[in-house]
Amino acid sequence: MKRIILLLFATIIAFSSCENIEDNSPALQGMVDSVFFKAIDVRGQRNEDNSITLQGINQDEKLTIHVAEFELDEYLLGGGFPSYAIYEDAAGNVYSSNPEGEGKITLTDRCISCGWLTGTFWFTGVNSGIDTLRVQKGIFFEASFLGGEVDETPPSDGTMTANVNESPFVANSVTAELNGNTLVITGLKDQQLITVAIPADAVAGNYQLPLSGYSASYTIDGVTSDAISGLISVNINSTTNRRARVFFRFDTENDQITDGNTRVDY
Repeated sequence: MKRIILLLFATIIAFSSCENIEDNSPALQGMVDSVFFKAIDVRGQRNEDNSITLQGINQDEKLTIHVAEFELDEYLLGGGFPSYAIYEDAAGNVYSSNPEGEGKITLTDRCISCGWLTGTFWFTGVNSGIDTLRVQKGIFFEASFLGGEVDETPPSDGTMTANVNESPFVANSVTAELNGNTLVITGLKDQQLITVAIPADAVAGNYQLPLSGYSASYTIDGVTSDAISGLISVNINSTTNRRARVFFRFDTENDQITDGNTRVDY
């Protein structure tokens, strides 16, 4: 009798933990602000670096979850963290957790041999300079990563390349945002982040760091180091066309960034 009671109690807990989550396998769903999102097509792939990308698609929207590893653990989003989440609405507006948002992906179950993951997620997604939304109560259940059919186009306002400690840096995504009187350009590659800031009305010229209004930093694994010396060369900054091209090189306490080149629309 005691065993039966325990089994009934465990069953009640299992059902209550799935409250408001429809019973479907595989599944990817959550609340986008106050609107329920449920994918009718769940896709996934295991990438060359052993990261996992999952994607849920319905008639109008797309929600992408990228986790750097597939150990049962928590993975932070935002800043220079390698894991991220992206939501694209029906109008094509893209909201990303990285680099300006935040969030967390939690892997709770997995089957490596059969190729699926189960977990939860939440994140704040930013459409840089335009809007912000929050995705909550996110869940993916037995989402397969064997299909290799993810349609992933990270949001980008331009391009950024550089050498970091003599190793090539080619940004996967670039954001350019006017923050008050400052144009902030950020390039993201895996767990690395390069940020260059210039005055919004900067004119073409060479500017030695440190200098008021001009700055640069390098972030790796969520740890940011500011430039202690360097050069920012503004090649183009059109406030009419909202377009800029900037060259840069700088040193932090531990890292050397050279041959920097970024071109953005903002």
